[in-house]
Amino acid sequence: MGFFDALKEGAKKFTNCVTGGYGEIEFSLGKTDVSPGERVPYKIKVDAKGELKAKRILLILRALETCELDIEVDEVDEDKVSHGNTRTERKTFTNYSIEENIEVHGELEMNEGESETYSGEVTIPEAAQPTYFGPLARHEWSIEADVDIPWGKDLKKIIKINVR
Repeated sequence: MGFFDALKEGAKKFTNCVTGGYGEIEFSLGKTDVSPGERVPYKIKVDAKGELKAKRILLILRALETCELDIEVDEVDEDKVSHGNTRTERKTFTNYSIEENIEVHGELEMNEGESETYSGEVTIPEAAQPTYFGPLARHEWSIEADVDIPWGKDLKKIIKINVR
């Protein structure tokens, strides 16, 4: 390999680290409409498009609560002095009520053209609050597959689920 070939290969590896071009991920769930306590089958397929080194493969179960509230705030002038006037502002608050990381596989090394498939089940917690979409609040669920690439862009796919 000549100097320019080595330089080209190094640039390709750097680009892959930045863009995630070293691989692709396919992620599917056996069902997306679930109940608390139910087990959800999953399948993760990783295809190497170049040399792929991952720290681990994670499955992340998340429940995100979002609320919008009207809050009374003091009006202040440019000197940050309040003169007793108030106004109402709508504020949005978000919080993960659940964020559970499940390690599917540990360290992984793959060469270009290789493919690995992982499958299993994730259990929805018994005390899971249902999915809800209202005018000022919502509670949303998702499951994410994440191939954790050190010093590079992770390979991720997210699927929203409905908890009844």
